[in-house]
Amino acid sequence: MHDSRRSWRILHTRRMALAVAVAVIAVAATAIVASAVTLTPKSGHNLVAVGPISGENGFPESYTDDTGTRLELCLDPTTLGCSAAAPLPDPDAPMSFPDNYADEAFYSLVGAGLTTGTAGKATLTLAAEAAFANGDVVDGDQITFGRVRIRASGLTAGKTYKVTHPYGVDEFVADDGTINFTEDVGIGAAGVFTGMLGSRIGPFLRWDTGAPEGYLGDPAVDHKITGSPYNTNVFKIEGPNAGGPGVDVAQTDLFSVMGKKATNSGVDAVRASYSRATGASGGTIDVYATSEPEQSIQVSGANVDDTRLAGNGRRYFARAAYTGSTPPTEVTVTNVGDNPQAKKTVAVKDLVTVTKAVYSTATHDLTVQASSSDEASPTLTVEGFGTVTATPLPAGTTPPPDVTVTSQAGGSTTVPVAVTGDALPPISVQAFAGIAQTVQQGQSVALDGSGSTGPVKSYSWQQLTGPTVTLNATDQAKVTFTAPKQATDLTFRLTVTGPGGPSTSDTTVHVAAVQAPVANAGPDRTVTQNTLVQLDGTASTNATEFKWDAPPGVTLTGANTATPSFTFPKQTTPLTFTLTVTGPGGTSAPDTVTITPAIDTLATSKVRFITSKGQWEIVGTATSTLNNTITVHQGSTVSGAVIGKATVDALGAWTFKGAGTSAATISIESARGGQRLAIPVDVR
Repeated sequence: MHDSRRSWRILHTRRMALAVAVAVIAVAATAIVASAVTLTPKSGHNLVAVGPISGENGFPESYTDDTGTRLELCLDPTTLGCSAAAPLPDPDAPMSFPDNYADEAFYSLVGAGLTTGTAGKATLTLAAEAAFANGDVVDGDQITFGRVRIRASGLTAGKTYKVTHPYGVDEFVADDGTINFTEDVGIGAAGVFTGMLGSRIGPFLRWDTGAPEGYLGDPAVDHKITGSPYNTNVFKIEGPNAGGPGVDVAQTDLFSVMGKKATNSGVDAVRASYSRATGASGGTIDVYATSEPEQSIQVSGANVDDTRLAGNGRRYFARAAYTGSTPPTEVTVTNVGDNPQAKKTVAVKDLVTVTKAVYSTATHDLTVQASSSDEASPTLTVEGFGTVTATPLPAGTTPPPDVTVTSQAGGSTTVPVAVTGDALPPISVQAFAGIAQTVQQGQSVALDGSGSTGPVKSYSWQQLTGPTVTLNATDQAKVTFTAPKQATDLTFRLTVTGPGGPSTSDTTVHVAAVQAPVANAGPDRTVTQNTLVQLDGTASTNATEFKWDAPPGVTLTGANTATPSFTFPKQTTPLTFTLTVTGPGGTSAPDTVTITPAIDTLATSKVRFITSKGQWEIVGTATSTLNNTITVHQGSTVSGAVIGKATVDALGAWTFKGAGTSAATISIESARGGQRLAIPVDVR
């Protein structure tokens, strides 16, 4: 046996940063390369119900598993079965929420420990936890979640380990010899407590025998357990040297268990709606509540005699009478069987019934008809529109999907809006045959009607004027034809069909008179050696074909296009290219363009070989900085053995340092065609 404070230090699971999400898997950044849950909760083995919300702390009164075990929060660490509960901020003062309340608590907390590997240890924590989304104890910030946490050290780095525990089997790669895994499932928006039902926690684990009355175990005593849906009531790690050198299994069947059986069932007040007749003194209040089955629930309030609610499973209802000219503003619903009694107050409001909410597409009006259970007729208002008595309400061309009717007496009802009237007309089609264009004789011409709008069902092209041409198709959005060999104007009509159609659009194609083509090879340029260069003949006119002639030894890619390309060689001699174009008007005179290489001037400020280190130190500059590198050769030519290479920076500087053998001279060349030969070496 060990003292309860030591047990709390072992088991108390300080929260990691909690991301607000329906399901969160939080994994320490340096711990796990891969993990895989190889067993998932079996159907029917889980937590199945959330109890009413406590009026004392805002958490569920209980959680229930599929065996019917119902647990409440273990809050008092001075009691035997809750000794692992988190202490109060002021242990000497009575518990009060939120002023003197722990920042986390547990419905169930189960843990186990192992000695692992080389002077390592492993811990397992399985918890159904209550906490606060942002850490501090703040009313309205309550959350709950199910936690599976596995931590281990002293394992073999990079090896795979299988961890078996009561709620499944997980596999991990111990990247640095450790496992550090936390899975928190159920963390949703504050005040939403159903997410934990989807976690791996459940059914609740308990001592196999001898648990203290009212508890599932004593957390100060390690004990065998039962309750695993897989009958794996152990904590076991399997893998290389998991239990020590040469021992591949570490295992225990002893656990610390904390869980308090729920004694209170609590109660949730769902609704209280009053009714009264016109001119009547008094009326009735319909009260709805939920709790555990077979509870004694009653309602009370000003001018309301205590009335017991009838129960059906977890649902409870009563119609209570009140006296006086006005109903009470609130009533109290009490579970009188609880100790202390659970109480909830609920505002008393009238019940608003909407019998009609209709929008007309013909008039664009919204008609709403509604009534209140208070026949004294409090004012009813359609939110965003006006009073119910003012209907039909002008809703405009866009109706709301639903309307909310509120009562002056506090009631409110939201209903969907029904729609009457004819369907709105579909979008009309609109033909667009494209803009007018001027083309050369014999040229392939494209007509493009894809700019037509609306749900077009079909296209139809028709030639209206000019010499007859042959379209490659007449029922497509885009069609082509060959321009006639004469100067003329052609007119085409596009007809599209669809809603609101048919619709037509005309376009004109002007076939220009034959003009002699003119070649334009572009302006002369200076370029960097050993780079890709693109020639540009797009300024040529009346051209349909292009022919480039290159100097000997130069290969043009796309020599029959307007913009061919080539790689300028490492040389200082300019290159001249000739362009000839052909069109309907014949063949042009040639035009040339000269491409001159930029000279990459190289210089050195240090050329040194340090004999004692067998190391070169060479520093220099280059005028070309575009992806430029320097290659250093032994001897007086660039055919000598390569000593090394250096990269030219954005300012033109370069440096080479490296091992090698001494030489009297070096030669350098750049990737951009620069050279310096027979540079003397300073040998030291």
